[in-house]
Amino acid sequence: MKRNAALILTLAAVLAAVPSMAERFHDKPGAGTGGITAAVSPVPRLERAVVIEATEFKAYLAGIDRNAGTISISGLPPGKYDLLLKFDSIVAEGVSLNVPGGFKKLSAADLKGIQHRTWISEPYFNKKKIARVGGTSKRIKMIVEQVRDKKTYEPNGNVLHGIMIRRLQLTDLRKTGKIWQIKRNRHIFREERKMGGAGTRLKFIYVPRLGGIRIGDEVVKLPKIDLDKLEPKKEPHFYTASWKEK
Repeated sequence: MKRNAALILTLAAVLAAVPSMAERFHDKPGAGTGGITAAVSPVPRLERAVVIEATEFKAYLAGIDRNAGTISISGLPPGKYDLLLKFDSIVAEGVSLNVPGGFKKLSAADLKGIQHRTWISEPYFNKKKIARVGGTSKRIKMIVEQVRDKKTYEPNGNVLHGIMIRRLQLTDLRKTGKIWQIKRNRHIFREERKMGGAGTRLKFIYVPRLGGIRIGDEVVKLPKIDLDKLEPKKEPHFYTASWKEK
């Protein structure tokens, strides 16, 4: 019991250090002259705007101007980028999950293997959701939500009452033989929030118009993004799954 308690406290101490580190996980725009700007509605509900370059697994935080109702980022090198907008209870994203060979129908065995690898990874989180996964029988990419809503301790030993911890990540899996292995993860964001209100559960919607944004040497102004008018799309080659610790 003492060993388990020590382990819990150690994990909690590491986790408590993450909030200040979390933003450092994001890439910083460099000397590029490209960028993205867009009006977003309803901006009061917008909590994060992340610009993702999925090929290189780069993620940049865009600024939110709540008075102007816009998001913006500059300093991006030329390339193709995707937007992920995290509202209070909805994630709207157009993240490119492209892998060599394009998208194929995944077999039941592959889906089972992908889920198994995801569920057993990082046992600190007791709830997991594959928001969207796509690829081939050899390689896939996916967006994963990981949640801890069990008892969590602060470094001083106090319990974080009614607080949940959520992490969203982009994951690359490769299959060796019959075994799926995680090649790399990219943290998209991490948050602590009270349970029971808006955002306790997230709804994920895939919106193609939020992906494949070509950036050159200028700032690209996107058409207004209105959450209520976004048109989610379901593709037959994308899958989703959920798991909860018993």
